[in-house]
Amino acid sequence: DDLIAKFKSFQKRNSSSSDAKETDTKSRGSLVATAKKYEAIPRPMFFTRLWALTHRNFLEILRDPGIFGVRLFMYTMLAVVIGLMWLNLGDKKDFESIGSRVSLLFYVAAFMVFMSVAVLPFFIWQRDIFIRERANHAYDVPEYVLAKFIVSIPGVFMLALFTSILVVFMANLNGFGIYLLDLFISLMVAEGFMCVMAVIVPHYIIGIALAAGVFGFFMLCQGFFVVQSDIPPWFIWAHYLAFHTYSFRVFMHNEFDPIDSFDTTMFPSGEAVLKFYDMDDVNVGRDLGILVAWLVFFQLL
Repeated sequence: DDLIAKFKSFQKRNSSSSDAKETDTKSRGSLVATAKKYEAIPRPMFFTRLWALTHRNFLEILRDPGIFGVRLFMYTMLAVVIGLMWLNLGDKKDFESIGSRVSLLFYVAAFMVFMSVAVLPFFIWQRDIFIRERANHAYDVPEYVLAKFIVSIPGVFMLALFTSILVVFMANLNGFGIYLLDLFISLMVAEGFMCVMAVIVPHYIIGIALAAGVFGFFMLCQGFFVVQSDIPPWFIWAHYLAFHTYSFRVFMHNEFDPIDSFDTTMFPSGEAVLKFYDMDDVNVGRDLGILVAWLVFFQLL
């Protein structure tokens, strides 16, 4: 009887194992069928995916306005400080006002761009979402990058506009339109650079440190601390590579070129100041075009 009972138990276990294998086979077959079913669904067109991503990114900004709001507050307060520091500077034509103008323009071209490192943690936070959704074939890289670029334009333009209004009119500088355009493109280039940095670094602290080092090096070579003709030959490549150079050159030309005279014999005109800084050959359209080329390059990367 004991032997018969053990035999029946063995048969029961075999039957249960067969049922489990059959159930597992059916389950796997169902998953494969479901996967093939979703693969058969036609993928949305490029512009449909672009529109969906753009719409979602705008909604993220609206749902969490604090991220952009903090940046806007920071840029606005800094612009107010700059305007108060150099209040009505444009009305002065003495020798000291020349140095003050150059210092103001350098600070704007250098530090306003430098503050773009603040966006790096946000880019890295979104990187994990992008990797997961791309792995699921929700979209590809081109539409994601283009959507991010489109969404960034209004915000960056607002930063440039508020800053330009406060600085230009409080300090009474020349050429509001060129000033605004130069600052806007420079900020867009800086954000593009930070997007590239977010791709290659594992942690945002490392990215901020690397970006700060690059920006600091470019500041040294942009033509303020050492003019172009005095930069050592082993660093002159950085002068031409740095997008800070072209931003600063446009700011300088925009401010000093319209000034016909100063109350000093050393720099009798704005043209003399530009010649001293090796910027008497500035072509605004060409330098802005180089900035745009850098912007496109960073977006393509």
